[in-house]
Amino acid sequence: MRDRNNPSFFEAVELDPHLKLGPEERRIYIKDLDRRSTRILLPIIRFIAVAGIHIVRTIKRLLPFTIKSHTLLNKMGVWFMRDLISPEALEYIIRHFQYESALINFVANNCQSEGVQHVDLFPTHVSQLGDVSGTNAIVLHDLNIYNLIIDLGSHPDVNVFDQVPMDKIDFSALQLPPIDVEKENKRWLKFDIETSAYIMVFFLVLYLSDEEGERAALSLQLDESLMASLANMTGDDYFRNLCPVKYTHWLRYHFDVVKDLRWHMMSVDFAYNQLLKLNEQSSRQKAGE
Repeated sequence: MRDRNNPSFFEAVELDPHLKLGPEERRIYIKDLDRRSTRILLPIIRFIAVAGIHIVRTIKRLLPFTIKSHTLLNKMGVWFMRDLISPEALEYIIRHFQYESALINFVANNCQSEGVQHVDLFPTHVSQLGDVSGTNAIVLHDLNIYNLIIDLGSHPDVNVFDQVPMDKIDFSALQLPPIDVEKENKRWLKFDIETSAYIMVFFLVLYLSDEEGERAALSLQLDESLMASLANMTGDDYFRNLCPVKYTHWLRYHFDVVKDLRWHMMSVDFAYNQLLKLNEQSSRQKAGE
């Protein structure tokens, strides 16, 4: 029997019926949150990284020339994620790429237009998080959501405002390839996902041009449009709740952009799992007919 006088946060996370995560995802999430780096290193790295990000951005904006290197970003990024973050954090990152691509393709499949292009960014290994056909994977990840929103507004036959009958919704985009995080690989360190995010965003600011970095940060403002499309198509307003801070699409981002990034990653995670639940409900309805 559990001790009702001494409940833990992790027990609540594990059993919360409203948390849109599967059992394995909860296990990974809890193990990542419970790492010592979250309690010891995160406060220090957050302070250093946030200060460093704004210093680098200011310097880059004052310089009369552009400083960037996708080659270094590819090499440093893959090395960092392969050798310095926990297997749980790496799986979380790879899964996020897959989940957001799945959401984009879900909208493309159900918006009733052939003009909205699908994406194919479905990494399964850390080696696929660097160069992808000449474009950095993180940059491509951001381009995909921009192009989706622009495609949706460019074609008159697009319909992302009306509900699609449940038995007509195409859920095929939710099928994803398995992930290999090389758990047997001996890592130098095992940073948690949030500590890792601060370090990675600093390197993004360092190695991307200021325009590319700004575009990446501002892409988080497009979550509300993506979730609105999912809510309208499925008739499930839960997706609207995944954007607690309503954006008005302003050309700036918060002082601590990693906080926005973590909201974004969790929102995409919850949205994908909610679509899985709707798919199960649709399959049961069809089986009962």
